[in-house]
Amino acid sequence: MKQFAFLALGLLAAAPTFAQKHALERTPQVALSARVKAPMPTHAVLDIDHRPETPVNAQNFASADHIQSRDLVIERQVLGLTQYDLQSNAAIDDRMAGNEAAVSAAWIMSLDVSPFEDRGSGYNFFDGNLWGEQPYERVEDVRIGWPSINHMGDGREVIISHAGIETGLHMVRRDAGTGSWEDSDLPNNAYLEDSTTVGNLWPRAAVGGLNDEIIHVICITTPVANGGLEYQGQDGALLYYRSLDYGDTWEMQTFPQLDTSNFINMSADAYAIHADGGTVAFAVFNDLQDSFVMISEDAGDNWEYHILADFPVDMYQIDSGLPDSLGYDFDGDGIFAEYLNSDGAGDVHVDEFGTVHCVFGAMYYADADTTDANFSFFPGTNGLQYWREDFGNDSSVTIAYAYDIDESGGLDLEEEIAAYFVNLAGIPSMGSDEDGNLYVSYSAIMENYSSGTQNYRHVYLVNSQDNGDTWSSDDACDLTPDIDFDGYESVFASISPRLTDHVELIYQRDFEPGLHIRGDEDPMDVNEIVHIRVPIADLGECADIDFEDWVGVAEAFQPGQVQLFPNPANAQVELIIDRPGAHDVRVLDIEGRQHMAWTTTGLVERMDVRALTSGMYFVELTQGTQRTVVRLAVQ
Repeated sequence: MKQFAFLALGLLAAAPTFAQKHALERTPQVALSARVKAPMPTHAVLDIDHRPETPVNAQNFASADHIQSRDLVIERQVLGLTQYDLQSNAAIDDRMAGNEAAVSAAWIMSLDVSPFEDRGSGYNFFDGNLWGEQPYERVEDVRIGWPSINHMGDGREVIISHAGIETGLHMVRRDAGTGSWEDSDLPNNAYLEDSTTVGNLWPRAAVGGLNDEIIHVICITTPVANGGLEYQGQDGALLYYRSLDYGDTWEMQTFPQLDTSNFINMSADAYAIHADGGTVAFAVFNDLQDSFVMISEDAGDNWEYHILADFPVDMYQIDSGLPDSLGYDFDGDGIFAEYLNSDGAGDVHVDEFGTVHCVFGAMYYADADTTDANFSFFPGTNGLQYWREDFGNDSSVTIAYAYDIDESGGLDLEEEIAAYFVNLAGIPSMGSDEDGNLYVSYSAIMENYSSGTQNYRHVYLVNSQDNGDTWSSDDACDLTPDIDFDGYESVFASISPRLTDHVELIYQRDFEPGLHIRGDEDPMDVNEIVHIRVPIADLGECADIDFEDWVGVAEAFQPGQVQLFPNPANAQVELIIDRPGAHDVRVLDIEGRQHMAWTTTGLVERMDVRALTSGMYFVELTQGTQRTVVRLAVQ
């Protein structure tokens, strides 16, 4: 992609601040006519009682036709499935822990058609040879959402999540990769004057300390719009929890820098946390308030406040009317009333040397209508920002973006952009290796892949080999090119923060841009949670990527070798097995119960499904150590 170079080194040498109006002018943008604002959601999806709006849609209507030839091998494996497709309202948390011979992955999972009552943490573990079986049940004993997974120094792994609007946070622990999960709750230490408890939601967790014994957690109190109450004058107050003993006991605190004299509230999922040794940092990526990072060098005892992006109007109240003298005319209407800030989706990272780094999507906002109790964002904004603690306040550089693939001078997209409410190069995740080299994934919209009405997103990777001074922006790697099938939407990528020889990453993919749970509210479908392992030594060859579906041995099932027709079905189904040899076949429901089982050497098997109740099933085929699962909808 050298034709898309934008001279990252020159940008850093010039040290442009994020507040400068031309901060994104060096990146390809949509045409002025396409810079149309859209309403921003006023509250986050919590899904305590959410129900699917539409039934399962197993059909795909993508019509793109692209062929790509790649040489670099990336190992890829589908770890699990989910019909609950919202992995975050904004920033993705750490969904991977460990590297190489001990890797844990977690995600929000529901396999229930309605009403997501089985929602919880999907989980899989890699032991150095194989990933485990795809899970059919959550790991918790209660319904939860928004898991953060970490490895601790005593050999255990821990998942922190939320369970409800009036409760504290939930925790499960066990020896990494083995044994039973131990469920417990974090104390709900946020009280009103009448001793009413305020629920804690949307957590992010990190592990640090000399022996990785300290667990750091941030979350917010339940907003009023989600059924909560104000806490200390804020409708969504940020709370910090810390355990010094692997999660056995907890303490909670708030911060004077973040009180009502400085911030109106904090938004769900618009924050991240990470730790290494005694250094811990969390960042908050706001819209109409300052975006900032808090850094502690003594394991959370004392904190310093740093501004990532300085919103020029302090304590701005929606519908007050943003002045047209401090902003930028992003939409070309002659009024300078668009304001640049973060898009809410970012990540913070502490490297091996204790240096703090942040990445986040840029976003233009407006509040022209002062009667609608809402404000607007510009979905066509393009540019991923990077900040390092020695840059100083309100100073970041653009390190990545969605690419002008056809070299037209701008981004040529379908009229409708799938609603994730983030940058066109958004939802970043950051990791580093033992030498301090940095790796950032992000989800970029693609000019050349479209469903006919919306453009697909692919997961890209940029890296820096000099601790963030320069970046591989002109050689960014598309980690999810549509080789097997032209029409995969790839979002919510999360990198394991600590890397050695490979970048360990999971993401969510399906066949339709946008989501079912929020935004587009597309028909519900099964989404795959995919792991990819990228060799760091070969990142310079990322223009020649090939994929090896990886289950630990050769001759894995290939895409398209197993098909069901018709699907959905109500009477009979043909199972087509386009590969030689004997196969063991099982039909399982979403609870993992077996309904049919047989062995066949045929290419076509006819299945009578009239005895099955309506719902989602999984047809599992195994051949020796090889296994694949195909979903089946029975009407």
